[in-house]
Amino acid sequence: MTSKRNIMIPKPQSNFISVQCPECGEKRIIFTHTTTDINCNSCGQALAKKAGAKANVLGKVQNILD
Repeated sequence: MTSKRNIMIPKPQSNFISVQCPECGEKRIIFTHTTTDINCNSCGQALAKKAGAKANVLGKVQNILD
């Protein structure tokens, strides 16, 4: 029998990421597997487009949040 402590829990493939707008430089935290298009709050530039599973990130990725 396997004890409960030896059961491996898989790490999720999705993360939250910090993205910087290429036009105005504002930072926004988005989900990598978003289901909607995400725009910048200040200038309206597209930051991420939905693409089925993983989003196409159009801005500069600053860091990945755990």
